[in-house]
Amino acid sequence: MELLRHPLYSILAVILIGAVAGLLAHEMARGRAPRQRITAALVGIGAAFLGFHLAMLSNLATGVIIMPFAVALVVSLLVSFALRGGTR
Repeated sequence: MELLRHPLYSILAVILIGAVAGLLAHEMARGRAPRQRITAALVGIGAAFLGFHLAMLSNLATGVIIMPFAVALVVSLLVSFALRGGTR
């Protein structure tokens, strides 16, 4: 897990977390157009970056390496699922 302390790997991990969360929310929405997958992934990535940086700013990452990534996942899922129910 020490690998995630490297800036490049942490950025790639946050991008992957956000894209997966956004696509998961998109796939669970019924009746969505397939071309909206990119938008859903980008929303998830943006929310994951916000969650990651909020965790870093609030010192949740003091001892546990995985904590900011867990917060990024939770925030990304919350935002993606909240936007999933917005327009129908």
